[in-house]
Amino acid sequence: MKVGREVERYQSVDGKHLLRIFRRDSDFYFTETSEVTEGGETFWTSTTQSETYASLEKARSAAAVAAPWLKHKA
Repeated sequence: MKVGREVERYQSVDGKHLLRIFRRDSDFYFTETSEVTEGGETFWTSTTQSETYASLEKARSAAAVAAPWLKHKA
């Protein structure tokens, strides 16, 4: 598990997806969690954890590809 400081956060318009970009040392990475309902219970689950990127811009670009809902966010 990577540990870093959150630098950006995006939530989908429907509120069911959350993407966070972190900085760790001089690198950046992102994680996506999604809301899932199973058997009448709703919980958040990790859906994506990226590799590390040398810049925030590269992490943002990769996140846009990995989470298409980002282009539809409010």
